[in-house]
Parts: sequence; structure tokens; C-alpha cells
Amino acid sequence: MTDQRYFSGIDQFNRKSFFEAHETLEDLWHEYRETDRTFLQALIQISAGFYHLDQENLRGARSQLTKGVQKLGVYSPSHAGVDVGKLISDVRRCLDFLADVEAGRRQVDGSLFPSLHFSQSSNDPTGLLNGARTALNSSP
Repeated sequence: MTDQRYFSGIDQFNRKSFFEAHETLEDLWHEYRETDRTFLQALIQISAGFYHLDQENLRGARSQLTKGVQKLGVYSPSHAGVDVGKLISDVRRCLDFLADVEAGRRQVDGSLFPSLHFSQSSNDPTGLLNGARTALNSSP
């Protein structure tokens, strides 16, 4: 993916601006007609899920995170530069944590929100991802 909105959405996600990431990626998704459109939809759902979790809407969080992670499986271990395997693992860890929150054993903790990381083995024949990979992997 070469559209700047893709990189902006990832940056917003990594800054924990999940609503904005959802909006940016959804804007791209509406126009996107490539075969991997479902990958964008998964990122949108995961962004929405973490927004819901941040707002303590546990049902909405579980629903969106589950839908998103289910769609990501076919894109593992990496796709469009993103380390999908790590993202799946991180989202599953958050879903496990969410079960503890729903049971009243824990409270929502912002430190559990993952970041999107670029895969070191990503196919990038144009070198386009190199600058974005460096910038995004150094995001807090």
C-alpha cells in the first residue's frame, strides 16, 4: 500500500488515537479496490475495538477485536509491511485480559494497547516502507 492515509492510520494507531486511526483507514477502505481490502477492514475493526476498550465499552471492544483478529489470519506472518503475526498475538493477549476485566478481576489498563510494527522481512521492492518502518517502529 502506498497511500499516505495508510501510514497516517498506522501512526495514529501507534499514538493510541484509535478513533482517528479508524476514521483514516476507513476513508481509505471506501476507495480501496485491491484484493487485500479485508486487511484494511481488519485494521479498522481492531482500531475500533481498542477505541471501545479505551472508553470501557467492553462488549463493543470484544466484538470488534474478535472480528478484526479473525480476518487477519490469512495475512500472517506479514502483510503490507505490518508484522501481522505480532499484531494477532497482541490482540489475543488483550482479549484474554479483557476476560479478566469482564469478570471484575482487573481494570482497563492503557499499557495493554499494542502498536503496529513493520515486519523486518516485508516485501518492499520500491523501498517505500523503509522510512515509514523506521519512523513507526520508533513510535512510543
